[in-house]
Amino acid sequence: MRLLNVVLILVLALMFAAGCSDSQKDAAKLEQEVMDMEGGTDTISTETSAAVESVAAETPVADAADAVPTEEQRTPTFANEAPTGDGWTVQVASCESGDYAEHLTDVYSARGYEPYVTTFSHAGQQYYRVRIGAFESEAEARELKLELTDRYSINPWIARIGQ
Repeated sequence: MRLLNVVLILVLALMFAAGCSDSQKDAAKLEQEVMDMEGGTDTISTETSAAVESVAAETPVADAADAVPTEEQRTPTFANEAPTGDGWTVQVASCESGDYAEHLTDVYSARGYEPYVTTFSHAGQQYYRVRIGAFESEAEARELKLELTDRYSINPWIARIGQ
């Protein structure tokens, strides 16, 4: 009887593991499809990986004077100018880091949008708003908001231009 219980537990464990394995494969396949739609991939061939490791091993470590500047030492550059006038826009993020805002503008530019960044200060802290579009009507902005929500599973919001 004890042997039967052990065998039953093993069979159930194998069935559970097989089910998880299929779910993991499905998740990996879905992730790859999304990356392909965005035009990028996170996989690196073993040849590329070996070449990178080889170059890294041969490259000397930089002095502290040659270090990459911190965010306080450099001003981020944003490709697109903020629109002026009246209208509506879709805000995809508000962040404290100018570098992160710059990264998000690169991401959304690569996805085919024309993002821009506005800044504002609150309680002595500088914030960066990453926004997309300049629309005459709120309905047009709402269409973009729904597209971004559906396509990228984010929660953007609609704002007035200049605010």
